[in-house]
Amino acid sequence: MNEAIRDHWDEGSLRYNEFVTKGYSLMKERRSWQRLFAEVIGDKCLDVLDVGCGPGIVSMQLADLGHHVTALDFSEGMLEAARKNAADNGLDIVFHQGDAEGLPFHDSSFDVLVSDYVLWTLPHPERALREWYRVVRPGCKVVYIDGNWRSDPKSTWWRTRLSHLGILLDSPARCLRPGRGHKNEKAKDELWSVRAVRPEADMEMMRGAGFTDIRVIHDVQERVLHGVRYLAYGSTNDHFMVIGMKPQENLADGRSEHALP
Repeated sequence: MNEAIRDHWDEGSLRYNEFVTKGYSLMKERRSWQRLFAEVIGDKCLDVLDVGCGPGIVSMQLADLGHHVTALDFSEGMLEAARKNAADNGLDIVFHQGDAEGLPFHDSSFDVLVSDYVLWTLPHPERALREWYRVVRPGCKVVYIDGNWRSDPKSTWWRTRLSHLGILLDSPARCLRPGRGHKNEKAKDELWSVRAVRPEADMEMMRGAGFTDIRVIHDVQERVLHGVRYLAYGSTNDHFMVIGMKPQENLADGRSEHALP
């Protein structure tokens, strides 16, 4: 993974941790995320891999639902926050430091792979999706959330101003704290996601990696954020969820079957 991106997340781990842990502390928001995941992956206990876990909030939501969760991130700063958050909430999650484009796990190790706002940052998204395909079991799913950050028609001047107001109301200290500057802006501007048409590009890459039954749920934030937090963090972009299935091979006749959620 690009070292500049890792530096970006290491430097931003404290601020991002504050944002997501506040969301986890709001029971309505936590349950909204959990209902969405249960709708997509079902309520059966699964072996879950969370790639790019950040401060561990998605891992915690899934562990709270009873899943066996393994979580991985490239940033030690994020992993430090994640371990503390899991311990503070009494949740048993196995954490690993590693690269989303080269996962340190055997083939067909997990029932489902989830990822939250990670793919847009990766230098080689096709490589990552092939890895994600590799580590899930046949008949199982990869589920990731991302967004259209640079070319979304929802990102109007008026919506952006309202978003800034929402951030001020939700977290005044976050607005007043000095920013990190532009140290890593050049690296961000070179990412594939800056020029991509999404989620159409995501669906094409998923097909190229071998996934089937691919679908997209649009405007995820409308379902999981509420009030000021939706105004602040969900109103200016399409936050979408991409779901793809690794085919289940029927060894008897070579046809593919697909597992139910």
